[in-house]
Formats: sequence, C-alpha cells, structure tokens
Amino acid sequence: MMLLIGLSSASVLAQGSDDQSLKGLSAVEVLVGNLPDAAKLLGLSKEVIQADVELKLRLASLRVVTPNESLDVPGGPCLYVNVSVTDGGQAAVVRVELDQNATLARNGAFVVGAKTWDRGRVIARPTADRLRDDVKDLTAQFLNAWLSVNPKR
Repeated sequence: MMLLIGLSSASVLAQGSDDQSLKGLSAVEVLVGNLPDAAKLLGLSKEVIQADVELKLRLASLRVVTPNESLDVPGGPCLYVNVSVTDGGQAAVVRVELDQNATLARNGAFVVGAKTWDRGRVIARPTADRLRDDVKDLTAQFLNAWLSVNPKR
C-alpha cells in the first residue's frame, strides 16, 4: 500500500535517525550500491553518482576518504547511496544513509556499520537526470544535518 501511495506522488521522503550521530564527523567514505540494469538503461552509471556525491561533500568541506583510509577514521563512517529501479523503469527508490560503528547505550556492545542517518525517496517515472538530482538533494540534506551539528568556524 505504501509503495502505491509513493508511486502516485512525485516523491515520498523517509525520515531517518538523529542528526547528533553526525557530531564530530570529519571524513566519510562514499559507497554507491550496484545499479540495476533498468537504471543503466536510463543512462545512469555508478561512477556518475559517485562523482556527484563526492563533489557535493568536498564542496561542503567534508573530507572524502578511500575504503583503506576509512579504517583510520574514528567510527569508520560510510555514506551509502542506493538507487533501485523497477524492471520496467516505472518507479525508483533512492536512499542515502550513513553507516558507522557505534556502541549501544543499554549494554555497551560494539556494533559495526550501524545505520545512524538515512533519507529516501520513491519516484514515479524516473529519468537519469531526476535520479541524479534526487541523489544530490538527499546528499544536501545529509550535509545540512552534518552542518547543523558541526558548524563551520
């Protein structure tokens, strides 16, 4: 039912986790999930999405690191971008999330790759440009949340 509601509107925003999990974040690895064939048929590539996201992060002064460098960043933060498109190309889901290592408050257990921030959209009749724009917009939302707890000096 929720999918049908999402498909009937231009986009639906999924709200994510607490922005406080971004406090003190100084660097992030960017990982773009594998694109389905339908996304490739629209003219979208993993490399273009990676470049779009990394550019936005760098312009906001958030350091982008390689997978090897991320091992030295406290918490191992990874900004994960996923674009899914239905086989017929009639609908898509775009997600941007931050995964990082965390410690549970209730018992002190260490959790690898916990999702601490996420946003997503369902898009009807997607195009490559629309998908790229939505990835950029969700990345901007991430940066706004990051800047809200890490103001520039």
